[in-house]
Amino acid sequence: MITEALAGKTLLVTGSTGFLGKSIVEKLLRSVPDVGRIYLAIRSSARRPAAQRLQREVLSSPAFGRLKAELGEAEFERLTAAKLAVLEIDLGHDGLGLSNESLNKLRECQIVIHSAAAVEFDNPADLSAQTNLLGAARLVETLTKTGSQPHLVHVSTAYVGGMLRGLVKEELPHDPGLNWRHEAAVLTTLRPAVEEESRRPEVLEKLRKQARSRLGPAGTPAQARQVERLREKWVKDRLVERGRVHARSLGFTDIYAFTKAMAERAVTELRGEIPLSILRPSIIESALAEPQPGWLEGFRMAEPIIFGFGRAVLRDFSGLPDSLLDIIPADYVVNAVLAVAASPPPAGEYRVYHAASGSRNPLRLRDMYEQSGEFFGKHPLRDRWGQAIGTPTWTFPSRGELTAKGKLALRAVGAAQQLVERLPLGARSTHWSDDLTEQQAKLERSLNLADLYGVYTEVDCIYDTHNLISLWERLPPSERATFPFDPATFSWHHYFQEVHLPTVIRMARADTGPRQGPGPSGSTAPKPETSTALNTLQRRAGRTDVMAVFDVDGTLIETNVVEYFFWMRLKDQPLSEWPRFLAQMAAQSPRWLYLERRSRAEFQRSFYREYEGLEAEEMRLLGREALQAVTLRRIYPEGMRRIRRHKEAGHRVLLLTGAVDVVVEPLAELLGVDLDCAHLLQKDGLFTGDLRSPPSVGEARASLLQEYAGRHAVNLAESFAYADAISDLPMLELVGTPVVINPDARLSQHADQRGWRVERWKMAPGNWRLPMPDPRSATYREAARR
Repeated sequence: MITEALAGKTLLVTGSTGFLGKSIVEKLLRSVPDVGRIYLAIRSSARRPAAQRLQREVLSSPAFGRLKAELGEAEFERLTAAKLAVLEIDLGHDGLGLSNESLNKLRECQIVIHSAAAVEFDNPADLSAQTNLLGAARLVETLTKTGSQPHLVHVSTAYVGGMLRGLVKEELPHDPGLNWRHEAAVLTTLRPAVEEESRRPEVLEKLRKQARSRLGPAGTPAQARQVERLREKWVKDRLVERGRVHARSLGFTDIYAFTKAMAERAVTELRGEIPLSILRPSIIESALAEPQPGWLEGFRMAEPIIFGFGRAVLRDFSGLPDSLLDIIPADYVVNAVLAVAASPPPAGEYRVYHAASGSRNPLRLRDMYEQSGEFFGKHPLRDRWGQAIGTPTWTFPSRGELTAKGKLALRAVGAAQQLVERLPLGARSTHWSDDLTEQQAKLERSLNLADLYGVYTEVDCIYDTHNLISLWERLPPSERATFPFDPATFSWHHYFQEVHLPTVIRMARADTGPRQGPGPSGSTAPKPETSTALNTLQRRAGRTDVMAVFDVDGTLIETNVVEYFFWMRLKDQPLSEWPRFLAQMAAQSPRWLYLERRSRAEFQRSFYREYEGLEAEEMRLLGREALQAVTLRRIYPEGMRRIRRHKEAGHRVLLLTGAVDVVVEPLAELLGVDLDCAHLLQKDGLFTGDLRSPPSVGEARASLLQEYAGRHAVNLAESFAYADAISDLPMLELVGTPVVINPDARLSQHADQRGWRVERWKMAPGNWRLPMPDPRSATYREAARR
């Protein structure tokens, strides 16, 4: 029935670069060998033409792995060249942006499968309206204008009826009196108003304060870029929220279901004499068997909840434990699409089909919870230490109760984070900040999942599948085996334990096995890691256009400009003067700490004034003594090894630091590397306390790096940068391989968001104490006499 009905037919498939669309194309090629031409609606992007997108985004997908294995690469290429063709269609424009030649190809199509959609539940309102509603309307309008009457299979969603109870029939939902054109106009014109709102002074001032709090020491340009990123996020969040509120105020679960409901109204109104079939899948999840068990592209609805449960991120979840959670495997939806496509209604008429499991093979929320508990009991996820993560016990509270608790906890974590960010910089405060950031991310994730998907766990209805099962019952046994779509034919236990849950773990790249190696399973020893920076370094060995730039204080050495100054001044004066000097420095410390958090440049200018009146030559002698007494005791051995590896690879190495020359020049000479550092002005052999040039921090440091790279023909996109503080952000953003070393709290958060490599370097054992001159030593007595 299906293969015979589709034999020789010319089809158009929209959404063919998406999960469902490419699954439909693969099934047609593999199981309907006599199908005619299949046009794929793909538009050219800014990066590549449509024909390239076909190869890269469709045919290179794992969905076609089985077919390639069965046919061989050469035969697969021959088949796809003979059967597939691109039809450049832009659903965002009236007339679909078609040329006359493309319109003629569209007239050839006897079946149109419209699967293109913005399927995320939290898309901005205007994007959902443009894609789901107006895209469908434009397609039908164009088809009617061509004069052809292809069978249109419109893929919708089972949730177009909103929050219904009882049996939901396979018919158009109750008309709430909404005009789809008016709704489209409202949603698509939201963005200009929200954009204008985002530029109100009070909004921009709030965003500026957020940017300054996060990136203050990184400099004004970095803050300005952050303000714009925050503003764009603000606009998106407002558009998402307005779409969600708009949809729920009209009785729909979310903007996706609402725009799909309006699309059904549009296509039935505009279809004319076109035969129309509307297929409404419920929640589409991984394939049961085809093209391979567990085939899935991207996390959909159930996966984030399941994975959050397995990692104990979702300590509880709202919902009705006995409510039906209507899930349908992707390959069953694909087969249902083809069965519907093979059975057109008479011209001018329409039929509605539900591809849902609730009426034939019910799955309840508690069932999924228990199936997940059984799986993770046998295959527990592992934390960063290799220990098994125990799954939580869910009590299924109401959404309101869960949200209230989550928001309260989120406020507490936010307050703690603000407090930690005001503490002195150091490894302990960074560790606390990382832990709080992780907790904040978990809470935000939990609240977002409850808001997005909690409503689907409260659905108290059953989707009637009479029309679809009627098609199933007319299929001969051979086609039932080839195109299964009756949910009663599989077991949920097999699906979850053998197919879906292993897929979730594989896609998340999560560790479920016991730790291998000398440590026992459950050991608290951290995982052995290999540095991706080292791997990249090895790949770029021998490149003379590659450089590695290192910050010094806090990156190469566990010290800072204050500790160097303390050591040299204490070494330079009698022991009797120490208390007075230390008291003076202690009195200045709060101010320096404030300036350090506000602006590294302001701090350096203020602190280096302490050098005023000191003999330049004496400070240089003390700086050379500090190489042995301070620098080499506090240097990170891994930093020394990394510099050596870069030099062995033929890379240029530059120390780029705000420390003064008297303390860092001896280190650069020892390492045999280039140096760019701070220099103090002199008058009559004494330091004036003023810098020769502006401090090399923030954007200034990035400019110095660009200038250096230009002089030495260095390719920064292939180069490395090592730094520890948020003030180094502009420098890190310039290179292709930024490596964050023992970061401060703000840089740690930023690195996590950007996916940058973070490494923890340690001093050699026994050197943890701050260096202090020994008053009993001969060198101290000599320096004090000088």
